[in-house]
Amino acid sequence: MLSALAGKAVLVPAAGLALTMGPVPPVGADGGTGLTAAVRVGVSGGLFTANVGLVRTFARTGKGGVYCATVEGKPTPLTALLDADDRYGFGVRVSWDATKQDYVVNSIHGDEATGGKVWNAYVGKTKISTGPCGTAVKDNDKVSWKLEAAS
Repeated sequence: MLSALAGKAVLVPAAGLALTMGPVPPVGADGGTGLTAAVRVGVSGGLFTANVGLVRTFARTGKGGVYCATVEGKPTPLTALLDADDRYGFGVRVSWDATKQDYVVNSIHGDEATGGKVWNAYVGKTKISTGPCGTAVKDNDKVSWKLEAAS
């Protein structure tokens, strides 16, 4: 399922995959493997603003049937956003960008990435420098998605 390309997502069938919703397991619940992470997720920059408590995220198939994880199989800012969307209904729309070989976030709760604006991801206060499936997140990270002017 993982791509041979560093930090890239790869297309896999989504049939038979299911997401179980329930209480968030405690930090460190994966035995320290880093294959899951309990992170905080925030959204800002448009009319919709949200900050949620811990969301358990993991490498997963995203909307559109493409697997999203780092090369090491770790969760990413995009998996955190998708898991927060599943739990809290953010109204996230993403699409696969064949040129970038990664997802792009098109809209969150109706706030569109159009007219010279894009959705950028931050881990802590640092803007990610890879695609949203190429940066690992770990327990207690703050993942922020901000609608900003394209650079």
